[in-house]
Amino acid sequence: MATDSNGIDSSTTHNGGPGQFMAFARPAPHNGLEHFDAREGSRALPSLHGTGAMTVARDRWERLESVINVPYRRETVWRTLTEPGHLAKWFAVSVGSFLFTDRDMVLDFEDGEFFLLRPVEVEAPQKLRYYARWLGIGQVTCVTWLLQDSGTGTVISVIEEATNPPWDWQTWNGGGWPGILEQLAAHLRTGLNCRWPWRRMGPYVQVELSVPVYPAWDQLFGANGLKYWLIARTGELQVGSTIPIIMGDASGTLEMTIDDIVGPGQLPPSFLPSINYRLRRPAWHCDVGGRIWLEPAGWGRCLLQAFHYNWEALPGELQKSERQILAGYWAESARRAQQVFQINFRPTAPHNW
Repeated sequence: MATDSNGIDSSTTHNGGPGQFMAFARPAPHNGLEHFDAREGSRALPSLHGTGAMTVARDRWERLESVINVPYRRETVWRTLTEPGHLAKWFAVSVGSFLFTDRDMVLDFEDGEFFLLRPVEVEAPQKLRYYARWLGIGQVTCVTWLLQDSGTGTVISVIEEATNPPWDWQTWNGGGWPGILEQLAAHLRTGLNCRWPWRRMGPYVQVELSVPVYPAWDQLFGANGLKYWLIARTGELQVGSTIPIIMGDASGTLEMTIDDIVGPGQLPPSFLPSINYRLRRPAWHCDVGGRIWLEPAGWGRCLLQAFHYNWEALPGELQKSERQILAGYWAESARRAQQVFQINFRPTAPHNW
């Protein structure tokens, strides 16, 4: 290699043309220059706003307490609270018993919806405490019944506690317990059947997913996700589209027409996603309205919820039986949605016979 008096390499190279040569100047190496370590530099001068702040917990504990004073002895109230023959007339059909803390039981509303319960404290005739899951898959809550002498009768208190429940939990459950206590008081007074036969709204299905809202939305509501957990045969989630759904058993099919879609981050103040839709089956000759939405359930988790209304528009002889079918379908759909996010993807999905 030839260099000039300034230490520049003056070697020539052919540039492609006949007889044409070009000189490339190459700087001479600098003695003593240390190699730059980018990792050391990043530690010495971190990026602005990049110091790694993160949320590690975001929990809500909520409590509802409702009270009624009735002119009956505690022993009478206790029997009405715990005996299946009485429960069926003011609350729900009891499958199992409140009196055993070593086994589960069910309170069945006979319209497709039910509570799965596990009694944990039984102190007759003053205290009953149990854990509950709506449809057997909802978030677990703790319910405590307390009976206290009032001098002229019994003060009945019912307390429900939950961690990270739905944001409308205080409205929904908080408004429901006073009505249940009124039904209990009416049955104590008359002995008649004082519970509702079933409701015009529902089923209300909720299940907790092990991922935050945004990845849950992306995974569940893309075309591939709809095929799995809703068992949608074809179609995509678009306003005005109708998605044919196989209900997963011998109950037949369902059509879901999409009326409105709010994607994540689109609508303040919550910026949470939701879908409004209408359901139709061949026998109905009308639509049942519905809504699906996602909301946080503590840090790193979310709640998938679905709710339905307008059952009074169906022919009377179909209302209760079709609601039972639809409740079963949505409960299974919610379980399939949970399986989408299992860490180990094993072949455990329920069959579609």
